[in-house]
Amino acid sequence: MSRRFITLLLLALSFHVNNWRLVNEYITRLVLDANSQDLGQVIYRDYEHEAPAGTLQVIITQGVGTGALYVPEKVNASKGLMPSDSGYEVLKVSGRKAIIESQSFMPLVLAINVDDNTILTIESASLSHDEIINFAEEILSQQWNVTKSD
Repeated sequence: MSRRFITLLLLALSFHVNNWRLVNEYITRLVLDANSQDLGQVIYRDYEHEAPAGTLQVIITQGVGTGALYVPEKVNASKGLMPSDSGYEVLKVSGRKAIIESQSFMPLVLAINVDDNTILTIESASLSHDEIINFAEEILSQQWNVTKSD
């Protein structure tokens, strides 16, 4: 996967996905300083849904500066390092390792390891656990042609 993945993913996300409308986009390059090599990019996209009302943000980090998402085999919340209302689940989304985090005071966050240099993150206070996973599967599905290698 390479630039083709990002290009196809952006094309897919620029259209309505499950009646979600793109309202904002911001792209930033990953660089260490002004003289460093190009390490990749981070793409932020905000979406709105009218009925029922909702918002979500899709964040795509891609490039050698990104690396792979670390997804543990299981999450051990018993060490007291996380708030008691936190929930973490390790799962697979469209065959890819992922982790979902829920906390009462923050949006639901799903991070998916697409490949060694691409991470797809979806955040929403509007979507349920199942809805955010379904949205991610829609993005990564073959019908959007975003999982093909060069």
